[in-house]
Amino acid sequence: MTTINSVETAIKALKNDDPGVRYHAVWWLGKNRAGSAVRHLIECLHDEGDQTSTGGYPLRRQAARSLGLIKDTSCTPYLLETLHTKDIHLHEATLRALIELKTADCKDELNKYVEKNIEDKPIEALIETLATYKMWNAKEKVEPYLHSGSERIASAAASYFYACTGEVTYLSKVHTYLRHSNRFIRQSAAFDLARIASIKSTESILKARIPNNIKMHALKSILEGSILHQKECMHAPNGNLNTNQQRIIEDLDNLIRENFAGNIVVDKAILPGRTSDNNQAKNGNICLSDTLNLLKSPSLEDRELGIHLLTNNNQFIHSDLSNLYFSESDQDIKVGLIKAMASTENPRFFTALLDAVGVEIGNHCQGNIRRIATCALGRMISQNHINKEAAQSIIEKLAWAITKPDDWGLRYSASLALEEISTNQSTELLTMASRLESDAVVLMRINLAKHKTVNL
Repeated sequence: MTTINSVETAIKALKNDDPGVRYHAVWWLGKNRAGSAVRHLIECLHDEGDQTSTGGYPLRRQAARSLGLIKDTSCTPYLLETLHTKDIHLHEATLRALIELKTADCKDELNKYVEKNIEDKPIEALIETLATYKMWNAKEKVEPYLHSGSERIASAAASYFYACTGEVTYLSKVHTYLRHSNRFIRQSAAFDLARIASIKSTESILKARIPNNIKMHALKSILEGSILHQKECMHAPNGNLNTNQQRIIEDLDNLIRENFAGNIVVDKAILPGRTSDNNQAKNGNICLSDTLNLLKSPSLEDRELGIHLLTNNNQFIHSDLSNLYFSESDQDIKVGLIKAMASTENPRFFTALLDAVGVEIGNHCQGNIRRIATCALGRMISQNHINKEAAQSIIEKLAWAITKPDDWGLRYSASLALEEISTNQSTELLTMASRLESDAVVLMRINLAKHKTVNL
């Protein structure tokens, strides 16, 4: 078995005979933003050894995605070469990588690609790329898609025209898709709004029936757009931020603290026979197993009810939720348990919460569990709910959480926790983190926290 747990082992695995191992290695390098592996990933862009029966190249596609995540613009010419292949899915991966790279060096080749008559051309990804680079010269090619039968493509086209013209009519059209009955179209519209980063969209995004994770992403993108031309804000105390920036920071704080729903949002109306209005449950006459089943429900109302019961029902609050957390494998149940334990701020749950900060899994629950647990641990210390030894364990975990993980939301939540603690030690950690942080939004939040702790 090939173990990939470092840049070195991942690069070595690129020579493995097993295409699955090579694919995983390429994915790992992208996920971990391994800048030193760019040369090797470029080589993978040309690897034709892993080909599907339909002629596609999974390894090359993943290499393009990983290069987009790393954001080293030196790979741009090599990515553009892939647009001359017959693999349409590789084209799409390259276009989305170019969105991440944001380099003007690709415009000439993009113009050529727009003019090409290619069957099954990835239109949605292409329009999104054109919007990112505000390539107004492509307007005649994009305009017909404003009336596309695909709402996702129509939303992308409207966002393109808003990005290029600033005409609010187009922005309003994207907002319409944000209110669509289909949740996937709502989510796609939110990503469109994140891409064009309009400050005018913040309220619509917050009110939309979309997952909190997507709201966080969209608001973060908008805030990044706001500070792009005034980088001094990243290092500034609260008083130097404009009103819109302050409001978005406050909104992000709230989403970070309350984010438990993850990426599953299903309207109650399309879920017949749900137990959300079950009087027996609401009256507390329900067993633990039924409560845990509520935590697995796709209905947000059901999950809120399950958490409420765990937190407020006397028969459960004294049960060992911590041991249940460690023995449970279902991640939807685990996130509910963490939310319940975090709400109680009971010191006997601190070990489970501490463990949850380091959880890394591949589904929608990952970030939610970690962020909720991090904020709860900060409150435990600030309210003197735990002993000195436990408090030191939390501080050590927060020192890791604010500097090491790739998850920006976890680093953001760690800054909130350290702000809550407000000791000399937490101020020192915030100061250290500010020197290491490269993400503009997270850096802004760290410095706000540092400013508040210093002035308390």
